[in-house]
Amino acid sequence: MKHHLSLIAYLPLIVLSLLFPFRLNAGNNPARLPVMGTIERLLGAKAAAFECHLMNKQNGHDVFEIETTGGKVILRGSSQPAIGYALHHYLTHYCNCQLSHVGENLSLPDPLPVIPGKIFKESPYEYRYFYNYCTYNYAKAFWNWDQWEKEIDWLLLHGINMPLAIIGTEAVWQNTLIQFGLNTETIGKFIPGPAYTAWWLMGNLEGWGGPVSQAWINQQVSLQKKITGRMRQLGMTPVFQGFYGMVPDTLRKLFPDNKIYDGGRWAGDEKGFQRPAFLDPTDPLFAEMAAVYYRELEKLYGKTTFYGGDPFHEGGNTKGIDITTSARIIQQAMLKANPEAIWALQGWWDNPTDALLAGVNKDHTLVLDLYAEGNPQWERREGFSGIPWIWCSLLNFGGKVGMYSRLDKLAAEPARALQSPYGVNLKGIGMMMEGDKTNPINFELTFDAAWTDKPIPLQSWINDFVTARYGAFNSTTQEAWQIIGQTALNCPKAQEGTSESIFCARGDTGVNKAWRWGFINMYYPPEKLQQALKLLLSCSGEFSGRDTYQYDVVDVTRQVISNYAYQVYKEMMAAYAEANTLAFNEKSTLFLQLMDDQDRLLSTRKEFLLGLWIEAARKNATSENERDLFELNARTLITVWGNEGVARELHEYANREWAGMVGGIYRSRWLAYIGVLNDRLLGKDVPLPDYYSMETAWTKDRSPYPLQPTGDPVKIAGELYSKYFNQ
Repeated sequence: MKHHLSLIAYLPLIVLSLLFPFRLNAGNNPARLPVMGTIERLLGAKAAAFECHLMNKQNGHDVFEIETTGGKVILRGSSQPAIGYALHHYLTHYCNCQLSHVGENLSLPDPLPVIPGKIFKESPYEYRYFYNYCTYNYAKAFWNWDQWEKEIDWLLLHGINMPLAIIGTEAVWQNTLIQFGLNTETIGKFIPGPAYTAWWLMGNLEGWGGPVSQAWINQQVSLQKKITGRMRQLGMTPVFQGFYGMVPDTLRKLFPDNKIYDGGRWAGDEKGFQRPAFLDPTDPLFAEMAAVYYRELEKLYGKTTFYGGDPFHEGGNTKGIDITTSARIIQQAMLKANPEAIWALQGWWDNPTDALLAGVNKDHTLVLDLYAEGNPQWERREGFSGIPWIWCSLLNFGGKVGMYSRLDKLAAEPARALQSPYGVNLKGIGMMMEGDKTNPINFELTFDAAWTDKPIPLQSWINDFVTARYGAFNSTTQEAWQIIGQTALNCPKAQEGTSESIFCARGDTGVNKAWRWGFINMYYPPEKLQQALKLLLSCSGEFSGRDTYQYDVVDVTRQVISNYAYQVYKEMMAAYAEANTLAFNEKSTLFLQLMDDQDRLLSTRKEFLLGLWIEAARKNATSENERDLFELNARTLITVWGNEGVARELHEYANREWAGMVGGIYRSRWLAYIGVLNDRLLGKDVPLPDYYSMETAWTKDRSPYPLQPTGDPVKIAGELYSKYFNQ
């Protein structure tokens, strides 16, 4: 079976074509396409200057055209995501506009630029994939429909046609398990809180952060129906959660005669989370439960083409399991429910294993090479033995804040993979970041790469990116971004996301990371980034009113201060080692002052406000008790992550350099640590602070944080640059 996007996504257009027998091509398409709704939401009255038409694919690939006719901009595409990307191309290259997750510049010129002749582009890829399971928690755990509507418009503008859509899976499981005799209370202990659904669906935990209310489960069903309805309306095919054998651990007791195995522990050894159990696919109960699961999934959200679900994604107990046979049966159950189904597997660590892939039908399987910019599997595993695959970047781990990319890899690696012997089965480009509210350049570059079979010339591309981001050509901003692109955004080695801020770490001697396997390392000269900041700030007279410029100035200043603070920390610790009390007091005072100034800087932009994260959690709840529970979810995820055993492994994995965090719990920890060192300099034998107790107390605190930015971001950035670096 040839891989293709689900016909369901195009059902409204197919029905229209039967009722009105016109060809779906340029200049002969009287039906209003739903993409026009996106254009109207983004551009307001100026949307009237655009027309959208469908055209035929070429060589089986998505294509788009842009031209100006009769005073209007004509956007044609072989799908609505192709039309969306055509709009993106026009806005970027002709209007100097950009829509990003962090800053918006949609001030269109008047009149709109005329296209000389006709622009035509063809994508060599069938799929443009988006989202990691973890994105749904580190970035979107508490989102409402207003946020999702804007997000789906952003997806369309970037040509994405294959988004993961896993909200509302709680109801599918609830409706499934109740048919196997589980009561509401037992099911409630299986379903996690709203900040932990990703790791539940990936088989890492159950119940943690719950129980959630029935009202909330119903709310999520309604939200998922809106999300998937809009995705399909715009020609996207959502990826749903499939059934792969994960079941509640309690089923081992309820069905003692069936082959249901202990899943083991995740994160923290014997004190970590209890994983869900695994129902052996060779057991008759598997086929029965899978059939019910897919039936209930379809009842709520309809069919799709793609289904996720990764057995033993991050380890787990495989004793007694025949992986190859299991894979075959898992997929057979999927295909029985939907003969068009394609199993979308995550390529993470060494998964999917060769043993698993040996059991699948290649025509109904797609591997997402999740971390291809850092640890690509496609080459060392020889193109997954002929199974279709997608080149994906990860880049962000845990939703951490920090300037990071591997721009050279994003610009060149997809084309290299496409031209390789394994390129024949390369079906798409995707992004599987765990957080998406940082580094907008990564998103623009990745989805531009989806429309070419050649490496992107990075230097000229960066210049175009900056011009679109700020709305006008400026050689100084381009110079600044060339420096940024060669330093913070071009890490020369594979590392799991951004180098962390010293502010986000627990105080100790020799600190070189915030979370257990993290790192605070500098892979570029920090003075180079200071130079880029100076150049950016010198353009404030022209761009200070631009939302995108304001965000960038704050983000670069934040990074420069974090870099400097690490140097101050090392000087502080050197003074302590030398028992130089005077120097220690000077450096520790400076370190805390930097934290205060960083918090003040971050307070100027909504993207860096802790208060909005907590407020979203509370608003997502359906009762006062649930509001407190959801706030606990929100605070725990970004600090200790889980229970005490899990915290030893994962505390600070999702650290946030946000206003309210830097000046709050992070500062309190560092103040306590500096106090310990002061006591030790006086000859007192005192232990390190009990950080876990401090952090868990903070997770249970209900003090509010600001919901609105305060202060002029560019002015405050300039003041801090002058205070610390203008020497």
